[in-house]
Amino acid sequence: MLRPPDAARSRAVLVGVAEYPDDPRLPDISAARNNVRDLRRLLTEGRPGFFSVEHTEEVIDPATPRDLGLPLLQAARQAEDVFLVYYTGHGLIGREKRELHLALGRSDSEAPSFTAFPFQGIREAFLASPARNRVLILDCCFSGRAITGGLSGVYEPLIDQMEIAGTYTLTSASANEVARFEEGERHTAFTGELLLALRDGIPTAPTAEVTLGALYRHLKRVLPARGLPEPQHCGTDTAEFLVLARPPRATGRPTASRPDPGISTGPREDLLARRDLGHRRGEAGQTGEAVRLLSEVVPDLTRFLGPDDRETLVGRINLAYWTGNGGDADEALRLSHAAVSDMTRVLGPSHRATLVGRAQLAHWIGETGNVGEALRLSTAVVSDLTQILGPDDRQTLIGRARLARWTGEAGDPASAAGLTGALVPDLSRVLGPDDRETFVGRINQAQWTGRAGGSRKATKLLTGLVPDLSWALGPDDRHTLVGRSRLAQWSGAAGRRRQALRLFTAVVPDLGRIVGPDDRETLLARGQLAQWTGETGDAVEAVRMFALLVNDLAWVLGRDDRATLVSRARVAHWTGAAGDVGEAVRLFNTVLPDLRRALGPDDPETLGNRVLLARWRRKADRRLKAQLFYGAQGGPR
Repeated sequence: MLRPPDAARSRAVLVGVAEYPDDPRLPDISAARNNVRDLRRLLTEGRPGFFSVEHTEEVIDPATPRDLGLPLLQAARQAEDVFLVYYTGHGLIGREKRELHLALGRSDSEAPSFTAFPFQGIREAFLASPARNRVLILDCCFSGRAITGGLSGVYEPLIDQMEIAGTYTLTSASANEVARFEEGERHTAFTGELLLALRDGIPTAPTAEVTLGALYRHLKRVLPARGLPEPQHCGTDTAEFLVLARPPRATGRPTASRPDPGISTGPREDLLARRDLGHRRGEAGQTGEAVRLLSEVVPDLTRFLGPDDRETLVGRINLAYWTGNGGDADEALRLSHAAVSDMTRVLGPSHRATLVGRAQLAHWIGETGNVGEALRLSTAVVSDLTQILGPDDRQTLIGRARLARWTGEAGDPASAAGLTGALVPDLSRVLGPDDRETFVGRINQAQWTGRAGGSRKATKLLTGLVPDLSWALGPDDRHTLVGRSRLAQWSGAAGRRRQALRLFTAVVPDLGRIVGPDDRETLLARGQLAQWTGETGDAVEAVRMFALLVNDLAWVLGRDDRATLVSRARVAHWTGAAGDVGEAVRLFNTVLPDLRRALGPDDPETLGNRVLLARWRRKADRRLKAQLFYGAQGGPR
């Protein structure tokens, strides 16, 4: 009964209206952009994504009905299997028939029939579509008045209007309730829970797949428990069994979305070409597409060539690599463990592919938190790579770079700086001074030099490196941008605060534009920008920037990620610097238990923030003495 969409024959239109410049009664909803962007990523990426990137359209801030209507109708006519429409923004109600309208950028809340998009337009698009299933997800309410902090209205006409075969409608609230959003949150309340379910799965569901029906039942349970409106749904035929996601954390294994029943007779060369295409897509920066392609071809390689064929094993280790690079280190570790075990059994421990797999396995062990074991395994595999493949083999050099990294992460940055310093000349000699690995080695050399206490030397190394990166790789290459970010970091550490602020102010927008706003490098650079904003005298702005960043870090990296926790502590510190010492103490008391639990009681961040808490506590005790002893009525006068 469960079925995923056929990506080639399905279409999705994701609409988010974040800005309403023409009507002060409609507050902006900055989270709408993140709603759309993150939903698109979850629908199109993964193992596999059930909608294709090229057939999933974002419509951000449409100003007029035409801006939304034309892409909606075009996608409706093209869809043959599934046609999905998502809207997040304000809902408005027509004055005469009380019919629903979707607010647009230039809508007037007093004249929705003339300036907003009528719900009848969506109904007509659904009727015009030959799609087997039509899905509508609305994160809005349907009222003409807007209240700061909520989207108001009623929507009774909606369910009755959607009696089209194969249609499923999911909405964020019941009649006369408001759909919630809070300024500064990454997502609106309804969409935030929906996205978490699509990304992480539904623990109470009988299957790993997230269907429309299971999604509704989950949201109906969790949203009211948080004091949020109860969602509504309406479905016809078997649309509720449509699968929107198969979260990797829930399945624990790669799957193919549309295995070709005729592949068993296909040529070996076609399979290898598909596998190599996936790897090339990853090398070109299309990590999600690489994972999708490799997830589809690995089962076909296994069936046609056999599970023990060398090419199948190479495909599996490639899938593990790009899965990890896509952000799922736990799954990459699981896949690598299984692949290396089979490689060792089939090809032998000294085979080149096995050695590469072992090096990769050590890397993901470190990425998932076991740094000591990563260092031990990297030391062993570099020795074997050197002995079997030779000291000048590319894989040996890459293995040495990883060994340096885990040496530094294990607490010895000075040795890591020495290892990278010895590696860079070999990289330049063997691979060439303009090879990407050579540039990565130079970036790492500067980074470990700075972490070992040589911030001025790191700044000098990066000052010479950044022009080389720009000329050789281009100003918009990821490594050029990382080099610029590192230069800003160590300039600040060397005492050049305003220089660091200027450099981060320039590089953060470029990182967001090129590598993406949710890339780890972009997020970390935003944290540095916020920090140097505070260090150069603007504590209030630092609080604002860190508060916005924490929401994005929690979504992208997780609530227990080091960067998320450290940024929460920075919010506390700069809140105190901005004058609210009582709130600073409260925030420190909230984050310190999480720092101790996630990072450990002896981690430098835990220890450092304990010192900061003590400092702000002393200031708060002095400043709020009367209030502390006599209560709120006896506070400072």
